Amino acid sequence: MIRLDTSSRQHVPFRRIVPNMLTTVSLCSGLASIHYALKAGAIPHTPENAAQIESLWKTSMMAIGVAAVFDLLDGRAARLLKASSRFGAVLDSLSDFLSFGVAPALLLHQWMLRDHGALGMAAVLVFVLCAALRLARFTAMPKQPAWRSGFAKFFSGLPTPAAAGAVLVPPMLNVAKYFPIQSGKVSDTVMGVFESVEPSLVVGNTFLVAILMISRVPMFSFKKFAVHRSAVVPLMVAIGLVVLALFRDPWLTVPVIVWAYLFSTALSVRSYRRVVAESIVEKARSVRPAHAPPEEAHA
Repeated sequence: MIRLDTSSRQHVPFRRIVPNMLTTVSLCSGLASIHYALKAGAIPHTPENAAQIESLWKTSMMAIGVAAVFDLLDGRAARLLKASSRFGAVLDSLSDFLSFGVAPALLLHQWMLRDHGALGMAAVLVFVLCAALRLARFTAMPKQPAWRSGFAKFFSGLPTPAAAGAVLVPPMLNVAKYFPIQSGKVSDTVMGVFESVEPSLVVGNTFLVAILMISRVPMFSFKKFAVHRSAVVPLMVAIGLVVLALFRDPWLTVPVIVWAYLFSTALSVRSYRRVVAESIVEKARSVRPAHAPPEEAHA
């Protein structure tokens, strides 16, 4: 009787599990955001409950921020540990859909858009749908040939973590007391300690971010970017200032970071066009025409 060796199936190196563990933490953070958003939406909007409601909104948004941090770490860990896998890629897409598609949409719905009729519901549905379409397109994307290596510096459209941050700018500014938005029926809208929000602004922002997700607009991806040696020290100082600002006032700092990234689109489009021109030359060098005669050997 031949006995099959199943040891390779029963044991998996721990390093191959680490990226998936980080992805799971990101997924659980998205679920936590949904939990706190539903809890905040279920509490009656009274002066006595204002502080509790505001705390729940903040916790829900912070959970999405935690999900974004671990989503950033899982990809880095997979490349560093050489533990990339098809399973991990699919799990990462599912986690992104929940944490950066469903969770922010549900938060917006509970925070305000549930009282804005069909248009508010449509904005939430379109955002979730566009997040799903973007992630499906990204997961099914084939590996790029060598002559397209320069395109790794760009995303095609707005990535879902950035989209989650962009769509949550109104509630973040509202919580930070920088955005005294106006609304009709205060008692029917649960949104923390504030008495006002202009729903049309939130709806318009949601539609715009959703469209950017499925667009083909090139946007910077910092995975492959190299920094000039002379810019290292200024960059470290800038990062330190950003971290300090995050501790000082995260509800204003995050929107500023999101806006800076969105406004960098003009630069990314210009850089992308330059890469396209360079890739055409590179392709011409690397891909030899089929009808070209072979080179003669010389003694």
